[in-house]
Amino acid sequence: MEAEKNSKNLLLVLPAGKSAHIEAGVAYGLGKKCYAIGEYDVTDSLYLIFDKIFADEKELEEFLKDRKK
Repeated sequence: MEAEKNSKNLLLVLPAGKSAHIEAGVAYGLGKKCYAIGEYDVTDSLYLIFDKIFADEKELEEFLKDRKK
């Protein structure tokens, strides 16, 4: 939890288990930017906490390149 408190962002790699989703909720509650990468089966209101959900690594890489500019 200390590392999560000290982090700037959270990246959740999907599919993920319940504990990972709980950690995403904690990060959101701490005001962190939350991102996810991968496919998810169920549309759930939980995924509204994510600032962006990337389909794959290439999409994430492009996003990171754009943020550096």
